Amino acid sequence: MTLYVVHGNTYYDGYGHIENLFGIYTEKDQAEAAKDTVIKELYNKEIARGEYTFIDDISEIEVCILEVEANSIVDIRLGGYCE
Repeated sequence: MTLYVVHGNTYYDGYGHIENLFGIYTEKDQAEAAKDTVIKELYNKEIARGEYTFIDDISEIEVCILEVEANSIVDIRLGGYCE
């Protein structure tokens, strides 16, 4: 069974990256709907910051869907930042 992992960056305050997991779905269309919802929510949150946001366009919001087989070992880097 394929699982669809919705994840993305939630840090838009300059330089850095914080990767969040938004959901795991068994149907791709549910994952796509969740991705669209999350993108809109993150965009609205950033736009509400007014002049303090670094986001100019909704296309700058980074949310992805990763396909993973259930009951299997994986080693997938979702993202993030470290020094």
